[in-house]
Amino acid sequence: MTDVTFAVSERAFKAAFNKAYPSLPSLPFDGSNTVLGLVWYGVEGAIHIEGAGDIDFEDGNTFLVSELDIGWDKLILRFGFDIPPIKIGGFCLIRMPEDSWFFPGECILPFPGTTIFTGAPDIGPITLNLNAIIPYVVSEVSGRYKIGIRKETDAISGKSYQRIYADPEAIDVDPISINDTLGKLPTIVKAGVAVASAQMLAFLPQAWMVDVVLSFLGVPTVTAYLLDLLDIHDDMEEWLMDVLNVSIGVDNLLMQLILDDMLKKDAVFEIEDPYPFVPAGKIDVADFGGFPVPPATPEVEHPAIAASILNASAEFDEDNMFVRFDFGP
Repeated sequence: MTDVTFAVSERAFKAAFNKAYPSLPSLPFDGSNTVLGLVWYGVEGAIHIEGAGDIDFEDGNTFLVSELDIGWDKLILRFGFDIPPIKIGGFCLIRMPEDSWFFPGECILPFPGTTIFTGAPDIGPITLNLNAIIPYVVSEVSGRYKIGIRKETDAISGKSYQRIYADPEAIDVDPISINDTLGKLPTIVKAGVAVASAQMLAFLPQAWMVDVVLSFLGVPTVTAYLLDLLDIHDDMEEWLMDVLNVSIGVDNLLMQLILDDMLKKDAVFEIEDPYPFVPAGKIDVADFGGFPVPPATPEVEHPAIAASILNASAEFDEDNMFVRFDFGP
């Protein structure tokens, strides 16, 4: 039988967890560029962990967080295009008539030919600032955590503690959902596509080349071509969710970010070791009798009374976390 056992309810544990584990300031992340054919994507953002919505103890040393609340502080989408090179052969723009007395049949304004769209990428990066729709970005996170207790010494005070940590074993980030109730997303996307169209047209030194390039591409307008590459149709919310969840895999970025951050968190609980029973202090001699030799002063200092903690453990059982330990010398 252990010397000490105390219980912590799920409600009290949740309050302590939410005090130790929220992350401020923001946790920034920058997703690597994802190349999908002629289009590449990148993402930049920042989130913070607001706390656990629901905690359920499991038997043993693990517990479940079914609703880990995530707040978005920044969300930026980048994209660009790597358009296949288009070679336009040389030809004559203006040729003199055959019956002209001056250079009959000669080309007086030749076009030497050129190759356009030779960059990598050719267009971009185009930046879409999605901060305006952050309130409508929903991120649902759940996870399983392992409780552990270990003795550590505080670097500042020099005191030792038995500290109880909740270390993440597995984090599951559901696909992001977006419900742009105010309809801001279409305007943001259209502005980005307009910038990309302007960059594409800047590659064409003469206006007449626009029709030539469009005929090569088989599209009526530059904007239509870029929208087709991005695979944007009527539902822009669905398009953005597909880009973030599938093309970029932002759930994996968030999972690693949350894991790394939570492994650095403070303890949920701590117990001073040696455990203090009576602090050091002074006693008034008049309050205590029976001294074999009367003290020379009216007050006597007594040392602190403490005992070291042995065999410390923490585990869950139904609706409580039980912390148990013995006292040593």
